[in-house]
Formats: sequence, C-alpha cells, structure tokens
Amino acid sequence: MQKPFNQDSFWSRISYITVLALLTAFGPVCTDVYLPCVPEITQFFKTDPSAVQMTLTSCFLGIAMGQFFIGPLSDAIGRRGPLLISLVLFAVSSALCAFATGIPMMVACRFLQGLAGGGGLVLARAMAVDVFRGSELTKTMSVLMGIHSIAPVVGPLAGSLIISCCPWEYIFFAMGLWGLLLAALSFFRAPETYVPENADSSLSRRLSANLTAPLQEFRNGNFITLVLASGLMTAGFFGFLSASPFILQKTYGFTPGGYALFFSLNSSLLVLASIVTGILVRKFPEPAIVKTSLAILLAPAAVIFAVALVEPQNPVWFLCGVMCYTFISVIFNTASFTVIMSMRKGPSGAASGIFGVLVYTTGSLAMPLMGIMGDTSIVPLGCDMLFTNIVALAIFVWVLARCGNRKENGRIAGGEPGKESPVPEGATAKKLPEKEN
Repeated sequence: MQKPFNQDSFWSRISYITVLALLTAFGPVCTDVYLPCVPEITQFFKTDPSAVQMTLTSCFLGIAMGQFFIGPLSDAIGRRGPLLISLVLFAVSSALCAFATGIPMMVACRFLQGLAGGGGLVLARAMAVDVFRGSELTKTMSVLMGIHSIAPVVGPLAGSLIISCCPWEYIFFAMGLWGLLLAALSFFRAPETYVPENADSSLSRRLSANLTAPLQEFRNGNFITLVLASGLMTAGFFGFLSASPFILQKTYGFTPGGYALFFSLNSSLLVLASIVTGILVRKFPEPAIVKTSLAILLAPAAVIFAVALVEPQNPVWFLCGVMCYTFISVIFNTASFTVIMSMRKGPSGAASGIFGVLVYTTGSLAMPLMGIMGDTSIVPLGCDMLFTNIVALAIFVWVLARCGNRKENGRIAGGEPGKESPVPEGATAKKLPEKEN
C-alpha cells in the first residue's frame, strides 16, 4: 500500500494535508458560494424565504446522511474508491441543481449534492485519523482548518461575482467544475490510507460488519453525548448561515456585494483562529481548550442575543458579536474533534460518520427556525446562539469531569490508554505506518 506522503518531505506532507483540506471544503462550497444568490432564487421561483432556506437544510441533511453511510462503507472497502465516486456524484448533482424547475426539485437535488459532499467530509476526517494520532492529530487539524478556511473567504466573493454577471444557475455549474477538479486532484494525490484485509472474511461479511458499526458506537454514551453537544454549537453557526442573507441585506440594507465582503472578512478569521489553535495545543490539553472556548463564547452569544432584543439601527454590535463568535468557534471545533474521536470504540470511518450525521443533522434543524418571526427578525438567531452554547458548555463540563482528563495519547473513554480502537469482527485493517515524530 502506497504511503500518503513522504514523511521526510515538508512539501509532500503539506500537499497531502492540502488535499484533505479541500475535501473538507464541501460545506463552505455548498453554502458560502450559494448564499449571495438566495434572495435572487427566492424571487426567481416566486416563493418565500423559508422555502428557499429548505434548500440549505436539505443540503446539510444530505451531507449528514452521506457521512453516516460512506464512513462505515470506507471501513469495509477502503477510502479511495468511495472518495472518487463521491466527487463525481457531486459534480453531476451540482449540474442537476442548475436545471431545477422549482423549489421541490431544487430541494431534492441539493440533498443529493450534500449526500455526495458528505463523502468528501467524512473521508477526509477518517484519512486524517488513519495517519495521525493525539496532539499530532490536533495540530494537523488546525493546519487543515487553516487551509480549508480559504473557501469561506473566497466563496461569497465568488458567488457575488458570478451572479453579478451571470444567472444564478452558473453558481451550480461552478460547483460541478470544482467537483471534477477535486476528483482529478484526489486521483493523483490521495492514495489509500486504510485497507481492510482478512483472508477468512468475504466482502459481504466486511460490509455487514462495518455498516452495523455505527449502531454499536451509538451505545458509547460519552462519545454520543459529546457529539450531540458539538451539534448544538453547529446549530448556532448554521443558524447564522441561514439567517445572515436576510438579516444583513434586508434588516441592515447591505448590498449583495457588501454582504459577500463581510462574510469573507468574517471567514478570514478562520485562518487566524487555526493558527492560534496550533499554538494553544502545544501548551494546553485539548479538554481544557474546549471548556475554556465554550465559556468565552458565552460573551459574543450574549451580545447577539441583546442586539436581537434591542434592535439597534447600527449593525456594529451584531457584526462584532458574529466575528467573535466565529473566531472562538473554530478553536472549539478543532480541539473538540480530537477529544470526541479519542472516545470512540470502533473504527475511525464509522465514528467519523456518526460525528458528521449527528452534528450536521442537529445543526440543520435550526436553519428553518430562523425565519419563524419573519425574514428580518434577529430574535430566533440570538436565542439559537445563546442557549445552544449554554447547554453545550454544561454537557462538556459534565462528561469530561466524569471521564477525567487523561494524557493526549491515552483514551479519554471507551478504551485503555495507548491502545488502538478495536475493529468490528470480519474487518481487520492494515494501516499505514505512523510517521516518526
């Protein structure tokens, strides 16, 4: 089996991580490029904002379901095949979105697009877990997040540029081209990282064992509880994604270009936050970073909640609250992923799939609720951000206090320190050798 990168070459390592980062960019590509044209699509189909927001919800639900099935599937047959198929399917479904004749068809095609995009997300995370461990995984995730953060910066600007000179359909043609280019890049730069092998096990047995692995992981109480808590935090950010085009463009009078500019500026904080996370993990354990970041997040969430109640004419407080919330959220997401994955009992593909489906499903449920008080009200978003933050903080503090904070290379729960996660019967795996530190 081919090594994923030359362990002695810095540039080989960075190029491999860059491919993983681009794979995780399916979320921003599906949303940030699309958001500037949401009001235009609303007018084109002569419908209401809540109906168009369903296209966002269906896409995120598709991403969730794709991760749930493709992650365990890759534990049975390897990562590379499902990855390439997912990328081609993403390109095809993006083209179908451009030819949608109504909101129902758009919702269905966006679900299919998200389903394919979910493959890229779950496989990128699983491939990172295959190769890296402990604090090295956290550092890699921070670098990955920093590279990945370029997509939310460029996405809104690209979307605004496209709709300024072309019909909205061309946004989906651009997404399809992105899928094809990434498929070619993955074909040449993303070798297999996980190959199941068992002479006594048939393919059907491996598939059965690995596709039922998520059901076994659902009995892992600490893992599932923290995944749901992470999903609550995602609900706060997804709520902003859903409500921001209407709040900024209708409530505060931003032009599509002005909205895209702010969204890109806000997204650029992801790069800075990734750098800060890489520094923090060298000095503090991940559980401490998670709890501290959640506590700090209460401040910007409270500011946005206060803005929703007071409704000031000047958007400065709202914009500052959103930017602070975004910055700290990246630190939380990066550190919490390592904490959560250290609690898994099964293979990384199944665990990553469960992580994706629960986080994205929980986050998606908040999106249609952002329009229940009209498309200009900030109250639903303020409630969403503040109360999900409070509950997530309480859950993480409770679970981590119960489990105890073990060393970075040990298992926080669900296994003994220093031991690998067990693989379901009939699906033993051969992994790449770990790189030397």
